[in-house]
Amino acid sequence: MPPNNTLDALKVWDLPTRFFHWTLLALVVACWWTSGEDGNIDWHMRCGIAVLALLLFRMVWGVLGSTTARFANFVAAPRAVLDYFAGMRDKSAPPHIGHNPAGGWMVLTLLGMVLAITLCGLFANDDIMSEGPLAHLVSKGMSDVATAWHENGFYSLLALVGLHVAAIAFYLLVKKENLVRPMLTGVKQLPRDMSVPQLQMSSGWLALAVLAVAAGAVWLLVTLA
Repeated sequence: MPPNNTLDALKVWDLPTRFFHWTLLALVVACWWTSGEDGNIDWHMRCGIAVLALLLFRMVWGVLGSTTARFANFVAAPRAVLDYFAGMRDKSAPPHIGHNPAGGWMVLTLLGMVLAITLCGLFANDDIMSEGPLAHLVSKGMSDVATAWHENGFYSLLALVGLHVAAIAFYLLVKKENLVRPMLTGVKQLPRDMSVPQLQMSSGWLALAVLAVAAGAVWLLVTLA
């Protein structure tokens, strides 16, 4: 966006949302790193449990969090997504403060895939000496199925991440819109003539409380089940 067509930077992403985004990325990388032959299965499980706690936090934050973090704010109807793509073709698609309609569904898809992989990991086993914290609750056959889904699901996740990165590159190179910087700084440049609604930023203390409850709930699940 050219400087003469922007207004002062607007804060669109709160710190808890940005913390979730980058911490989840780091934990997924850590899960991959510790899953190889030279990895450490104990740390793999710890990272996976941390991912589950983080996802639970995001689910709650999608209801209680700041305006742009709420699912109701960025999960659009299928028709709105089609209209957005049509607008992309004729260059009439308006800019969005947070996620655009297509990006919102990508967020849900990524979260759903990571959640599915993580839940399967709870019931998985390596056929040697390690198993997920909930594997004892199901039969060996079901645990083997969960193991296969857990392992193969990661390749589907890689494909989704590749699509996500490609979309970010497209916005940067074609639309001249940097989507990474706002997720780092929290602020975004918007067209001067754009109507900007009042955004509510939820308390960081509320986010800490939600994260603590999510972590406690996951700890109880994996230790008492």
